[in-house]
Amino acid sequence: MFFETQDLIIRPSVWADLEYFHVWERNPAVTEFFSIRDGQTMEECAKKFIADEDDSSAQQFTICWKKDTPEGVIDGEPIGRIVLADIIEGWKAELWRIYIADTGLRGKGLGKQAMKAIMSYCFDILDLERMYLDHYTGNPASHMYLSLGFQYEGVLRKNCRKNGILYDVHLMSMLRGEYETLAKDDE
Repeated sequence: MFFETQDLIIRPSVWADLEYFHVWERNPAVTEFFSIRDGQTMEECAKKFIADEDDSSAQQFTICWKKDTPEGVIDGEPIGRIVLADIIEGWKAELWRIYIADTGLRGKGLGKQAMKAIMSYCFDILDLERMYLDHYTGNPASHMYLSLGFQYEGVLRKNCRKNGILYDVHLMSMLRGEYETLAKDDE
């Protein structure tokens, strides 16, 4: 399953993508708002990748530049990652992780394109009734989630642990009817 946006191709992650994930997920600019332990080893990154691959309720995607070639459109250089968890087709999924790794590429609408593609996948292909996510206090992506129509449900106090410190996270969700109304407005 591939998703195409104006600038991106989002494809299922493959083992070779671990080289990117490991580098990205050691970068504080990427991990600041995730519960990824500082200094994560390649082995830890690989174990999590394998666990998600073996988990029927999880799916991993790699965000790539869209590249036009004489043979057609192909995926170019990877620039980010999406992980869905707690997937129960016909009911719900959690957007567990999404990021554009290079800070120089942020603020250009790429994250929003990726979010819209994964929302379409969740509601149109997986036929979900609910999609949810959480974010740390102060995460600048919260503004994007709001602009896409996600609603706040509350704060999960001291719900995530990073480097031995507990953090509050803000729970947000979107329901099928809300998604359909927004999708209609985009037409």
